[in-house]
Amino acid sequence: MYFRVRCIIRDFAFGDEQISVSDPARKTDVLISKRSSDETSPPPAEPNDGVASATCERELPARHHDEAISSGKLSIKKESVAQVQVDLREMILHVLRLARWRTNSRKGVPNPIRSAEFSWSVDGMAWKSVADNLRLQILWGSVLPRWTNETAEFVRTEVLGDLDEPLAHELLREAAASGEKSLRSSLVLAVVAAEVGFKQFASKVFPDTEWILEKLPSPPLETMLKTFPWSKLSVQVNGKVPSIPDSIQSELKKAVNLRNRIVHTGVPANLKGESVDSVLTAVRDLLYFLDALQGQTWAANCMSPEAIKSFYSP
Repeated sequence: MYFRVRCIIRDFAFGDEQISVSDPARKTDVLISKRSSDETSPPPAEPNDGVASATCERELPARHHDEAISSGKLSIKKESVAQVQVDLREMILHVLRLARWRTNSRKGVPNPIRSAEFSWSVDGMAWKSVADNLRLQILWGSVLPRWTNETAEFVRTEVLGDLDEPLAHELLREAAASGEKSLRSSLVLAVVAAEVGFKQFASKVFPDTEWILEKLPSPPLETMLKTFPWSKLSVQVNGKVPSIPDSIQSELKKAVNLRNRIVHTGVPANLKGESVDSVLTAVRDLLYFLDALQGQTWAANCMSPEAIKSFYSP
């Protein structure tokens, strides 16, 4: 039996490029592209709409397969069918997360799906809607990412494994998206992203410390950055022990202080969009630098020019 999930997604930022991924082991294919301007099917078109389609071939229990053939209907109330929808939807989101992370896409809510249809087919040609399935509609209230051959290969390869966009990057994207409505929420989330990103980095490079980071209260971010044993890492930058530049540490320190004031007293009187943008940039630079230290060498190119100069200066 063949299945297909077709989604309308927000914030497709790759122009006329198509993101195509195949997983032979799971007999699954994903294709994501810009939504055609002349498409009239619901929901109504919005700027930067994209279309994501995931198809797969799955074996169903014999009784479900025979019932579908004889009746011409297949219900999502059957657990095996419902699981296919979950798997296809997650595959689409996994591809999108990897694509946005790899291209330093700075906007886009964590779940960009705002409408989805679920269909089935006997031959992969003629499709019917899965019965009892409500049409999914989710309303979610920068530097343009560059789609390259290297990026396409990265997504095609990594989507077959366990690698995914780190949680800290997802939180940072939420922070950037919320800034359009609330500078306070944006700054608080950005600081959380920095703290989560650094603790996950530390627990990964030094697994023996994971229990400390999980069970005990964490020291301030500034303290963690300064006291972290950078010299024990098996990597160097321009022949030197890696470290976080003072300019970024200073920006993050100010951000933490602002976050603490927000949490305890409300919105700081002097909180401005420019200040939040500076914090978002500093956190983004930190997270991509930590990615690079963990072997994702491409991540260095996603940092701001100022950060690259600071990190990699002789």
